[in-house]
Amino acid sequence: MLGALLLYGLTGIPDLAARWGGSAGSVVAVIGWIALAALGFALLRDRPRRRSFALLALLLMAVRVAFALLAVWRTSTGDPNAYLNLAKGLLAGQGLVIYDPFFGSAWRALFPPLYPLLLAGWGALFGFSTPAVLALGTLTDMAAAGAIVLLGTQLGSARAGRRAAWLYLIWPSVLFSAPLAQKESLCAVLVLALAVFWLRRPAGWRGALALGVLAGLLALTQPGEAPLAALFGLVMVRQIGLWPVLATGLRGAVIAAFVMLPWWIRNWLLFHAFVPLTTASGASLWIGNNPEATGNWEPPPPALKGIPELAYGRRIQTIAVAWMTSHPADFVRLSATKFVRACGISEFGVNRLVAMGPPFPRMLAAALWPLAHGSHLLLLGGAALRLGRVPATLVLLIAASGLQLLLFGIWFEFGERHREFVTPFLLLALCWSFAPVEKAAPTP
Repeated sequence: MLGALLLYGLTGIPDLAARWGGSAGSVVAVIGWIALAALGFALLRDRPRRRSFALLALLLMAVRVAFALLAVWRTSTGDPNAYLNLAKGLLAGQGLVIYDPFFGSAWRALFPPLYPLLLAGWGALFGFSTPAVLALGTLTDMAAAGAIVLLGTQLGSARAGRRAAWLYLIWPSVLFSAPLAQKESLCAVLVLALAVFWLRRPAGWRGALALGVLAGLLALTQPGEAPLAALFGLVMVRQIGLWPVLATGLRGAVIAAFVMLPWWIRNWLLFHAFVPLTTASGASLWIGNNPEATGNWEPPPPALKGIPELAYGRRIQTIAVAWMTSHPADFVRLSATKFVRACGISEFGVNRLVAMGPPFPRMLAAALWPLAHGSHLLLLGGAALRLGRVPATLVLLIAASGLQLLLFGIWFEFGERHREFVTPFLLLALCWSFAPVEKAAPTP
């Protein structure tokens, strides 16, 4: 599958070149990034000393500030702007509510609550300027990098973990998102923590508490990725055993329910109905399944504008289901197209910058898209070549991530950002063959 996605990505280069154009600056960007990656590889061959660590930290901050300068004094659109408005509304005492001009009304459970709450708390201390948002994004990215190191060590190669963590911190799609209010880095932290949990597998209610808290927090951040909490365990059932997986999973589900209980109570008091996740599922299903669907966001039907939140979700979901059942061949074709398009192409970071206001210079977009797409092709090709040499457990984690996308992702709105959680696992596979296998940390 990785090889097929690589071939699709290669065939997409002419279309990307026609859309964004070419620039000599792209050569400078690519060479500079390769040099940065190579330096990290060399310094992280062994555990870095203070001087090496300080140098890498300084370079990391410099490149992140450089990407932040692309967004400073510009207003983001889409989710980053929505999350900023939600956080500011929370601090103003308005609650978790946002007015959507396309829906024509105020929605109170459109977005999951954890990231807006985190952003509001951060904003109360440091504000919502680009440097403040960059600092929060850097902290969550560093937490994800730390989890990658733990995962690599647990699998048997701390060196591969260190190098994969460095690549993750300077990965173009991560850098493009760093100065924006977006939840993908927080999702990565929680997904990686779940993977580490299933590798360590603490027994009894202590393990269930860890699993349930992580699963509940992930559901409150990105509900569509919550099934990973179970999938990671299920793909390793032969290594762990069926009963331990089921026992831990059932206990964890109880804890997860307690984690989510405040959100359920809040929604019941507001809607007088049980809203377990968000009210966005109906609209997301329609965005992913209609005659004009591409997998990316598009304006909903104007005829539904102004309908109350829960009724809107039911109505638009009915429209989507009717189209899916009456056009089964088109539905299958669209689902496959969404999958290969979202997983084989990487230009979303550039798209998001261009959509900001004031307008982003097209010359810069022409210089950056080869870095974004080229790094993704490197990841797909390198991981595909290395999969035969990596631990079977890492292959299973990647397989679980693929199942997550195929079973729970492609039905809905499905773009590049929805597969970002897979990147750390592929980076580990890419780095694995460059490091000798060490003794894995003992399982508690």
